Amino acid sequence: MLRLFTSEFFNAEKAYTFHVLFMEILGIDFQIIHDNTEPHHRISLPNGLELIIESHPQPQSPAELPHPFHPKETIICLFGNPHISLENQRIICGIDLFASTFFMLSRSEENNPDALDKHGRFPAEKSLAFQAGFLHRPVVNEWAELLWEMLVRLGWNQPRTKRKFQLSISCDVDHPKLWWKTTDRLRTLGGAILKRGNLSEALYFAKNYLFSKKDPYDVFDEWLDLFEKNGHVAQFNFMGKRPVSSDCWYPLEHPFVLNLMDKIARRGHKIGFHPSYEAFEDQAVFERELASLQAVSPLEITRGRQHYLRFAAPRTWQVWQDAGLRSDSSLGYPEAEGFRCGICHDFPVFDTINQKMLSLREQPLIAMDVTLAQYREYSPEQASERLLQLRREVEKHGGDFTLLWHNSSWNTAFWEEWKAVFTAQITLP
Repeated sequence: MLRLFTSEFFNAEKAYTFHVLFMEILGIDFQIIHDNTEPHHRISLPNGLELIIESHPQPQSPAELPHPFHPKETIICLFGNPHISLENQRIICGIDLFASTFFMLSRSEENNPDALDKHGRFPAEKSLAFQAGFLHRPVVNEWAELLWEMLVRLGWNQPRTKRKFQLSISCDVDHPKLWWKTTDRLRTLGGAILKRGNLSEALYFAKNYLFSKKDPYDVFDEWLDLFEKNGHVAQFNFMGKRPVSSDCWYPLEHPFVLNLMDKIARRGHKIGFHPSYEAFEDQAVFERELASLQAVSPLEITRGRQHYLRFAAPRTWQVWQDAGLRSDSSLGYPEAEGFRCGICHDFPVFDTINQKMLSLREQPLIAMDVTLAQYREYSPEQASERLLQLRREVEKHGGDFTLLWHNSSWNTAFWEEWKAVFTAQITLP
């Protein structure tokens, strides 16, 4: 067992970070020994050798230094000094891996009301990862790997946790159908021509759907066949009962919706919760919508994602925790793909207000359709390349490549050429 000598300052935060790095990622048992005379974190191995992780509670200007064990790679220094000293009896790491990890996982940098966008969201461009150019890197996993390699260099010979890569597919069902009555078809054509001036959109719907019983947003049979053929289980996040005037409203108890949920459950896929725009920080609205969904769902609702990715750390996490949910997957930026939390798999969340680890887990969102096509304005070819780059990073660490694609981003004039982008991710080995 490792012995971690550290001061009692920021005890809850450090205990949480040690748990994530050592237990969750590496699978190493440890004992914390408080010693207020220790200026840094001293890790003692059973063989008597030591690893010193310098303590630097304030962030520095991010720096990139050569990796001490892999000449072609680099390490991001967020808190601390960009140096690593390899000696015979000990290693001194100037990067405060623990403060850096806590900073990324807790999302403490987002507690800035002046930085929020019009939807109350913390934008990617305000994040340190985006500004310093490492949003595309799962730096927490990289720091854990560095920690492991330093321990091995000092003689640690115990086995570690081995994670297996998986593709986590999710769909936020904002619109189960485009048309709920016959006149909706004509309204769509009129809107395309008169409101949006988009003749190609009107022609697409007229050609493919005007005289067809098929609804363009009803892609579920096609998708379920695709997922199952390639060995994937998907999660479909549904909204609860809301006022008709709400955005993305649909009749939750409509036979189409009920049959759809039964089909998803019967075929072995997951049903999740998609809290509304209004439920962002309103516990009463959140729980009312959740209860209405649970009342009609054939499966227990334990997980989901915020609508519009509206999220405020740590308050939104506390809302999910108090509602008895087990996992959230809202932590991705709408405007930029990548690793908002610096990690490529799920992790337990920390309540920075009450200074404690919650039972709720976060499954970070890495990329979604709207980000790639509309916010970033990639071409389908550019998006495919970007997804492949991010996926390779996740594969390297045996993580979960969490990808969101809306069922409404499929059978339209705009999204037609994007089908291959999504399908390629599903069919990759």
